[in-house]
Amino acid sequence: MTKDKKALKRCMEIASRDPSRAGQLADMLKDRPWEEVAAFACYCVQSQALNLKPHETAPAFADILYPEGIRRDPDAGALQDKMLAAGLSVFEPDPLFALRNNR
Repeated sequence: MTKDKKALKRCMEIASRDPSRAGQLADMLKDRPWEEVAAFACYCVQSQALNLKPHETAPAFADILYPEGIRRDPDAGALQDKMLAAGLSVFEPDPLFALRNNR
């Protein structure tokens, strides 16, 4: 299993601890691929771990596709770059914890 898949699996497990989120994820899995639902769970978990405001972007989603091309969120991109340089998955549930404890 790849490091991204392992991180996404942890995101699903963490997000599912909240009963309402668990129900939402279960409903989403009925008609969406696991990877898409896990990415949503990652967004939720990273947003909570980093205490992001609604207008801020989780590092896993630093590169945003717009009709005119890809734009990069500078703050999320900087954290994503640090994660990648440390050999971590961009889908780590708690990016700062993962960076502090990376060996």
